Amino acid sequence: MRAYQGKIFRLEAHLDRLYASLNYLGIRMPLTPRQLAKRLVRALKASTLREAVVRIALLPDATREASTSIVVQPARPLPASWYQRGIRIAIVPTRKFSVSQIDPQAKFSARLGSVMAVMEAHLRKVDEAIFLDGMGSVTESTASNLGMITRGRLVSPPCWLGLLAGITWQAVTDVARARGMAVSESPLTRHDLYNADEVLLSSTLKEVLAVTRVDGRVIGTGKPGPCTKRLHRGFRDLVRHELGLRW
Repeated sequence: MRAYQGKIFRLEAHLDRLYASLNYLGIRMPLTPRQLAKRLVRALKASTLREAVVRIALLPDATREASTSIVVQPARPLPASWYQRGIRIAIVPTRKFSVSQIDPQAKFSARLGSVMAVMEAHLRKVDEAIFLDGMGSVTESTASNLGMITRGRLVSPPCWLGLLAGITWQAVTDVARARGMAVSESPLTRHDLYNADEVLLSSTLKEVLAVTRVDGRVIGTGKPGPCTKRLHRGFRDLVRHELGLRW
């Protein structure tokens, strides 16, 4: 979770997803969402960090009851050059767990696939890796949701393909709809990405980040596009409004 000026963005939404994951995985949580929220806020305050990432891990014991580990770290922004030029991504051979095995909508800590995908991205000399599902549809990156702009419409893969429902991505779609942009979910392929007007990633740390090359192919003009820029500005405005910030 991202904290801006000492306030956690969309804490309730993060906790809703966390408790849904616990329910799916059959883990009992002794704390209510309200009690856990208070612990998270106290941990953030005790850290004295204003710009921070708050991480929580719930560790089940032999009875499947969860104990809580909370870590607060400084938020380290991505290089400004990434937002100015966009990033390069590659679709890699590594696959995520099938939905029929473990539904990726539950957030769990089995991350070996992502580690392998990052290694493959580094070998290809790109900034981020993208997963396909077993049928060849694009899903998400190792730590971000993926979307594209085509003819002014924001399109993203649906969660049932096997990807995590991102809290930041939901905020981005809220911004898009508020600005009159059509938003839809549809399975996407390499062909769709290669021919998109714009491609973008979103996550807690990235916020909204343009992708300007996919598998070496130039996307759009090869520079961050106008819709992605507007969505990023709109996201920052949304954070400021929801948390009552000044910047």
